[in-house]
Amino acid sequence: MTQELPKFTRINESFDCQNCGRTVPLAETTCRDHCPVCLWSLHVDINPGDRAADCGGLLRPISYSANKKKGWMIHYRCEKCGTEKLNRFLEHDVHLADSIDALLKLSSVSPL
Repeated sequence: MTQELPKFTRINESFDCQNCGRTVPLAETTCRDHCPVCLWSLHVDINPGDRAADCGGLLRPISYSANKKKGWMIHYRCEKCGTEKLNRFLEHDVHLADSIDALLKLSSVSPL
């Protein structure tokens, strides 16, 4: 029998973006899991915050969509294993809000 992983583990820590090198601060009201400047992330979780993924590849932002409850969602594809994930866009974070310009550029990158 395999152990079931929690669906969400709250980890809010600063980190250095592996794509653009920017030091990313803590989020104000939630957990930050991507760079607010370039929107890239790392494939380190199976469920949010669990750090259970062995991949470690860069998650490329490929598109975005609107969610009625969560707002804008960034769609990712892992450069290493191809896994696709969603992360919430943090447009109102007082420490460092996500770049709306970077989000809008995704509409010209590739469709879902």
